[in-house]
Amino acid sequence: MVAQQTAPAPLLTSSLWHEPNELTYVDADDKLNVVHLSAPSKSRPGDANIVALDILTGATLCNCKASECGKPCWHQALVQAAWDGHPARVLAARYSDAQLEAAGSKAAHMCAWARHRRFRVHPLDQLNLLAARAEYRARHLTELVAAVAAEPDTAA
Repeated sequence: MVAQQTAPAPLLTSSLWHEPNELTYVDADDKLNVVHLSAPSKSRPGDANIVALDILTGATLCNCKASECGKPCWHQALVQAAWDGHPARVLAARYSDAQLEAAGSKAAHMCAWARHRRFRVHPLDQLNLLAARAEYRARHLTELVAAVAAEPDTAA
């Protein structure tokens, strides 16, 4: 009986052959805290793969063939880097704390006002709100981790 040989697992993932700038921003949903980005599909010419990123948890979801088959997906691997490189996200990172709070408050107010008046929420307001939320979380999560690391270990 001949033993069946399986191909060794590839040492390089497909994300090494791609860059975050291959993902294009599509839209943002401020109620779900999700941004969508797309990339042209290689397996379905003329179609696009859409990857969703939850900016608060970092969870990703993609509709590409690799993801559907449970294989590693370069879209999911690079979506956080693509979101962090988006111009709105870069601008939010350059704000001072007071500017970030003002920008986030204004965007939240504009989204709430449009919904209250039964208007369609402007996509840029949603984008700016999510960029401000992501930056606020990044700053304060770092502070929290630093504060926990600085605490002495009293369990011993």
